[in-house]
Amino acid sequence: MTIFWKKWVVRGIVQGVGFRHFVKNVARALGVRGYVKNEMDGSVTVVAGGNAEQLNELKRRILEGNGWSYVSDIEEFDLPEQEYKDFHVEF
Repeated sequence: MTIFWKKWVVRGIVQGVGFRHFVKNVARALGVRGYVKNEMDGSVTVVAGGNAEQLNELKRRILEGNGWSYVSDIEEFDLPEQEYKDFHVEF
């Protein structure tokens, strides 16, 4: 199975609404590795590693949100292989 690594910069109403923990819980349920982190500019960074199906589902759920969040924009970048063993919130 091929593992891909992505970095998403998520903008909108994504801080102060439980978004990081929502992303963490979805990623862990999907078996995705990496992290989610609030940025100083109000965006959220997600670094995620998994197969194409896992990453597509995680991105779909990020765009869908947790009911309190609103995603207005998501930028996607390909990353080289990362060393994360699980998925966590970085501070």
